[in-house]
Amino acid sequence: MTAPVGHPTLVETLRQTLLESLTPLVHGASATALIDFPAHSNVGDSAIWLGALAALRSLGAPAPVYTCDAATYDRAILARAIGDGTIFFTGGGSFGDLWERHLRLRERVVADFPRNRIVQLPESVHFERESSLARARAVWDAHERVTILVRDTASLAFMQREFKTPVQLAPDLAFALGTLARRAEPTRDVLWLKRDDKEDSFPSHRPADAVDWIAEPITPLIGWSDRLRDEATRRPWLAPIARTVLPRTYVPLAQRRLARGVSLLSGGRVIVTDRLHGHILATLLGIPHVVLDNSYGKLHHFIRTWTHVSPLVRMAASLDEAAAQAQQLLPLAHV
Repeated sequence: MTAPVGHPTLVETLRQTLLESLTPLVHGASATALIDFPAHSNVGDSAIWLGALAALRSLGAPAPVYTCDAATYDRAILARAIGDGTIFFTGGGSFGDLWERHLRLRERVVADFPRNRIVQLPESVHFERESSLARARAVWDAHERVTILVRDTASLAFMQREFKTPVQLAPDLAFALGTLARRAEPTRDVLWLKRDDKEDSFPSHRPADAVDWIAEPITPLIGWSDRLRDEATRRPWLAPIARTVLPRTYVPLAQRRLARGVSLLSGGRVIVTDRLHGHILATLLGIPHVVLDNSYGKLHHFIRTWTHVSPLVRMAASLDEAAAQAQQLLPLAHV
């Protein structure tokens, strides 16, 4: 199976750009922590988590001495583990009030560790309520050693306007994974990967054969980790066990979710998607694809910032336009 000319070059260019952005933020770290594991089925967030670990390894940074998810954070344990090291927050699309639980966790850590260097890894930014923005601004601007990375120019302009905290532009962490290979031969010409949540721009129009990667089979590892996390919230005596045991499941869970997403995308000669990591993983895989935007412009902002030069990607404003563009891309599908 081959990919269109230029695909590996773009991926490596963005990988190097990401690593160059992180180099001064990793330099001299005596220890690292990686906060907010995505304890849910979204494949894209698992790709981000694994990309963060890959980036730290590539830069020769210490492996994280502490990891947690939104339910397992413990200030005392992190303090003992990290010392004067650097705290990293995983990236994604949760810097804002659309998925507020994750921003609240990060604000808590920022307030708990006023003297440590803290790095927010590349995020898209979106606030809908002035009250949420004001609270975030107060917390982040009060810390003297925070750097926030954002993954598109619209987010950069917003943060520079609204925050005093240093802000930099960097590609999404999944590019640290480098190029990927299909896991199977495609079984259909066009595969629709379409979200069905509050970021959906077309909630009343869904192609009959559309799929999403939120639904996942409950494997023994997933079922066991979810039960332990849920039980620990109801039974305080279980919380210390959950904080010790659950981080050991993070990498295998993320790897299995990424593999599931790659297998899903491998089924199409061409992809149509409104998920940002549908676009990013299709780029890493060398699969031609059409991108519809989400509810607040996240995908098209990212593409205009980083990947618009790729012959693999086209942007569409409607489902009909996306379907027509997908047919035009089929000749690029060298599989």
